[in-house]
Amino acid sequence: MPEIKRIGRNMGRIELLAVMSQVNSLLEAGYDRKKIHCRLMEEGGITMSYSTFCYQLKKHLSASAGSLNPAQGAKTSGPPKNNQPRPFTVNRNPKFEDFV
Repeated sequence: MPEIKRIGRNMGRIELLAVMSQVNSLLEAGYDRKKIHCRLMEEGGITMSYSTFCYQLKKHLSASAGSLNPAQGAKTSGPPKNNQPRPFTVNRNPKFEDFV
């Protein structure tokens, strides 16, 4: 059985960036990730495993989607502005409208 060589640290990201235009065109054409990975492996464009390919692709697509809409990251969820927690109260006689 042939020995599988591991790629170096961060080489998966570099390999993906090198073929990203081809990956984007194949994704737009409707190919799934598995077929894209197999095709690039056969052509010699990448040497990374499928799991590394999916991980790097997900990171790259989420980073590029985040850069398109920077206002989306401006929303913050946290405590109220006055930094005091809201008190917990129980309404023992709720109105019907509260349930809908």
